[in-house]
Amino acid sequence: MQVMRVYSREFRLDVVRRILEGEKVPALSQELGIHRKLLYAWMHQVNEGGESNLRERGRPRKSDTGGPTADGTPLQIAELEKKLAYQGLVIEFFAHSLRRVEELMRNKRDLRAGIFQTIEMIAGRQSGLSAEAMCKLARVPRSGYYRYLRARGSE
Repeated sequence: MQVMRVYSREFRLDVVRRILEGEKVPALSQELGIHRKLLYAWMHQVNEGGESNLRERGRPRKSDTGGPTADGTPLQIAELEKKLAYQGLVIEFFAHSLRRVEELMRNKRDLRAGIFQTIEMIAGRQSGLSAEAMCKLARVPRSGYYRYLRARGSE
């Protein structure tokens, strides 16, 4: 029975560098006692994805994978796009709130009602930003928002 040898990443990188510097694969294979197909495989990995493609043995950590999602984009990009979309919703909420507050200040009306009206409008669009999240962002009580809705419903 033949024992499978494990080569460190540093060793494999050193071997690939020697090949890139001009050493012949068959001679290097004989010197190291490693089958030439394996040396060519290491070379192929580095040529395809750079030195970072020669990762450590074993299952990669989730943070290292960055594998593609269903549509082919890397996970990190998909997560960043999701976060960016959420932040866009937050900015839209604050922009609407600020406009409404400015209107109310000109008319000397209740500011909290203006924020509640903005929450109601954006929540009605089902934009992905919940009423609870908007209340938290505006630092107004969620119970006050629902009280406002009940009062408007009875009018």
